[in-house]
Amino acid sequence: MSTRSQSERRSVAVLLSGREKFSSYFGGAVARWTYEVYSRLTDRVAVKVFGFPTGENDLYPLPHDTSGVWRACELMARVPLARRYEENLWLRALIRRLRRFDIVHIHNRPQWVRALRGMGFAGAIVLHLHNDHLGHWPAAMLDDMAPRLDAVAVCSEYLRSTFASKSAALNAKTRVVHNGANLQLFYPREEVREAKTIFFVGRFDPEKGVLQLLRAYEMVLNEHPDAKLVIGGTSGFGKHHETPYVRQVRQLAESLAKRKHAQIQFAGYLDHDRDLPLHFQRATVFASPSLFQEPFGLVNAEAMACATTVVGANRGGIPEVVGNAGRLVNPENVQEFSAVISELLAKPEYCRKLGFVGYERCVKMFDWRVTAEAWMTLLDLAALPRN
Repeated sequence: MSTRSQSERRSVAVLLSGREKFSSYFGGAVARWTYEVYSRLTDRVAVKVFGFPTGENDLYPLPHDTSGVWRACELMARVPLARRYEENLWLRALIRRLRRFDIVHIHNRPQWVRALRGMGFAGAIVLHLHNDHLGHWPAAMLDDMAPRLDAVAVCSEYLRSTFASKSAALNAKTRVVHNGANLQLFYPREEVREAKTIFFVGRFDPEKGVLQLLRAYEMVLNEHPDAKLVIGGTSGFGKHHETPYVRQVRQLAESLAKRKHAQIQFAGYLDHDRDLPLHFQRATVFASPSLFQEPFGLVNAEAMACATTVVGANRGGIPEVVGNAGRLVNPENVQEFSAVISELLAKPEYCRKLGFVGYERCVKMFDWRVTAEAWMTLLDLAALPRN
């Protein structure tokens, strides 16, 4: 790994999307990606993260800044006609500071590319997509954006495929940079592994497939009445609301507990660094039953880092992550879903070996250090003079 002098370091402004806080507890996967990658590049990149106000005690330890207009932005977000101007107000309040940077790194907001160029930003722009924000754009809009930016990063080939065929110009500037796992936090601990324990963590949201997992678990109990299900997560980052969907999940869980003496634990919100690793390390199987086209699924890589076998949905970018190191199912086919989990619980040695195949795959492909090196290469490419 090379080092650069202070004067040689590239200066990068990172724009968190939406109102995401730069925190391990209150932030999400985008904030975590930003910290994990740039904290490994501080000898080569002078970075500042711009996002929603975050308490000093909650902040990731990287330079962070915000804009004094955030209160106005919050108010505008509640007014339908004013909402469309909220993001432009945010950018305008930052533009003088952003002009001092060599590169602006935009998370998940392709519309900010044109806005920043219109405000006079002349440096390099890198658009980083974690979700499908371009699949619905017509080809003309994609072609129009291509010359305005210097690189596009996507977390999977699946995500690239949502727009690549519509714009050769944008596809030529697109690179796949996988997400990663912190192997100092997530690693195998076979001494704490529990038998017949199924683990899920994610938002309590219909698209995450928690109900389908519960229905599959009900069928698993026919063959493994001692199987345990641990469900981690809440309806939002660091907070929980009793939505109709949450009530539906809890009602089914309570019904299974009464009818089948099911062992179901709701673990609540799990602190990513402090609580989550042990839950992966304890689990026999990690279930990732996303019903939507999940672009990557960071939790799959973190489970693999703990040598925990993944049963993942056969859609989106999840097959790219899991590869041949886990099992893929249609989560809406509850019978197929339950049969795979039951097989893994019935064959502990096979399950253990598959988990370690996943671990080896994670070390090779999804270590944050690997991601950081790939990202540095992309930044260097983006900073080259434009023709």
